[in-house]
Amino acid sequence: MDKRYLRWLLLVALLSILAAQFDARPELRAFLSRDYWQSLMRYGKVLRIVESEYVHADDVNFHDLTDIALREAVRSLDAYSDYMKAAEYEEFNMAANQEYVGVGIEISEFSGRVIISQVFEQGSAENAGVLSGDLIVGIDGSDMRGESLTEVVERIRGEPGTIVVLDIERPITGELISFDLERVAIALDSVVDVEMKTGNVGYLKVRQFIDATDEEMLAAIETLNEQGMKGLILDLRSNPGGRLDTAARMAEIFLEEGQTILTVQSRRGVDDVFHARETEHTYTGPIIVLIDGGSASASEILAGALRDNKRALLVGEKSFGKGSVQSVIGFHGGDGLKLTSARYLLPSGEAINGTGVSPDITAEMAADDSILLILQKHHLRQMSEDVFARTFGFAPVEDSQLKVATEILEAKLLADTDTL
Repeated sequence: MDKRYLRWLLLVALLSILAAQFDARPELRAFLSRDYWQSLMRYGKVLRIVESEYVHADDVNFHDLTDIALREAVRSLDAYSDYMKAAEYEEFNMAANQEYVGVGIEISEFSGRVIISQVFEQGSAENAGVLSGDLIVGIDGSDMRGESLTEVVERIRGEPGTIVVLDIERPITGELISFDLERVAIALDSVVDVEMKTGNVGYLKVRQFIDATDEEMLAAIETLNEQGMKGLILDLRSNPGGRLDTAARMAEIFLEEGQTILTVQSRRGVDDVFHARETEHTYTGPIIVLIDGGSASASEILAGALRDNKRALLVGEKSFGKGSVQSVIGFHGGDGLKLTSARYLLPSGEAINGTGVSPDITAEMAADDSILLILQKHHLRQMSEDVFARTFGFAPVEDSQLKVATEILEAKLLADTDTL
C-alpha cells in the first residue's frame, strides 16, 4: 500500500475517532470554540496582572483566585448550581446521604432565642443528657445570647473527634448546664416517626431522599401493616429532596407498572421518561401525602406523581417549586461541581420550577407552629400538657394539617367499608 495513502487513511481514522469523542462528550466541543480560547486567554491575562501587581501580595495567588472565580461564575447561573472546594464537596456528599459531623442536635430560632428542637439518638448530645427544648446560651466559653442561628451552627461545627463545650439553659428546671460534647460522624435515618395515628391510619415521615430511603420506607410500611394499617399518611413536609432515582423507586411502590412518574428534559431537548416498573413489594391502600413550602425537588416528584396518577390526595400547602435536576461531578483534586443540567415535568406535563405543586386540599400552618410541634413531640411523652405549658410558656399546639389528613383518611376508610 502506498505510504502516502496510508498516512491519509490514518489521519481520517484519527479525525473520525475525535469526532465521535466530541459527539459523545459535549464538554470537549469547547476546544473547537474560538470564544472558549479567547475567554481563556482573557481570564489568564487578568489573573496574571492581579497576581503580580495587586498591592497586598500575600493576599493573592493563582489557586485561590481561580477558586473564587469558578465559584462566583457557577453560582451566577442559578440558585442551585455551585462550585465546591474539597471540604465543601465532602460536606455536601455527607449531607446528601443524611450523614453529618456534629453532636447530634437540630436547632431552631424561636422567640429570639436559639433552641434545641431535636436531639438525635446517634449523637453525643443524647448520651450526655441534652434535651430538646434546651436553650443554647454559650459555646466554648463565649456568650451566644443574641447571636444568629447561622453563627451558632458555625460555632458548633468542627472536625470529628474534637470537643465543643455547649452551655444551655434548661427551662424545665431553670438551671444552667455545661456539656463537653464530642463531634462525631452521624448517619441519620431518612424515614422516621413510624406509628399508627388511629386504629386504621398509619403514619411515616420522610426527611430526605437518600440511597436507601425506599428500603427504609418499605420496612416502615411492613411494620404498619402488621399493626393493622388500612390507610397511610406520607409526610413530606420540610423535606428538601435528594436523589431523583430514589424518588422514582419510591413511586413504584405505590403505582402500577407502566404509569408515568416524571419526564426529564435536557438542554438538547432530549426527554427521559420514567415509568413505574414492576416491583415485588407494593402498597395498594389509600394514601394522603402531606406537603408544605419546605417540600422540594424529589419530594415534589413523588407527591406530583402520586397526585397526577390519582393514587394519592395531597393535603397541606403549595410546595417549594424546585423543578430542576442537578448533575454532580467530582474532580481529581477533591473539589466538585453541582450544575443544573435538566428540568423535570410531572406526569401531567406540568413544569413546577418556581411555582410548586398545589395540594388537593389546602391546610395552612404557621411557621412557629412547625417548630413547636418538633419541640413538644419529645416532652409530651414524659409530662402532661399542663406541666408542659408551665415549663415552656405555651400550650401544646395541634398539628392541624395532620389532623385534616387523618380525618379525611378515616372518612374514606369508613365509606369504603360501608360500600362493601
